[in-house]
Amino acid sequence: MEDYPKLTEAVANVLTRLREDAGLSKRKLALLTTIDRVYLLQIEQKKYRPTLNAIFLLAQAFGISPGYMVTLIDRECQRLVNAPSAPEE
Repeated sequence: MEDYPKLTEAVANVLTRLREDAGLSKRKLALLTTIDRVYLLQIEQKKYRPTLNAIFLLAQAFGISPGYMVTLIDRECQRLVNAPSAPEE
């Protein structure tokens, strides 16, 4: 199966933005969601994408619907895909 373009980066960007906007440390977010702190760190470092269960838990912690979180991720994917690439040297 092929990866959806820019999905890992988009998820990392959205998760980091939501967490920072909420004023939460990774440790606090891990406690709120019961998601392992290292796993959250690896998502933010673009090493992993969260499971659907993790998306639901994260959305709940941020006080948004899972559907809205997916919408934010989709918008970020589109932004990244359509962003002009850096010129090669």
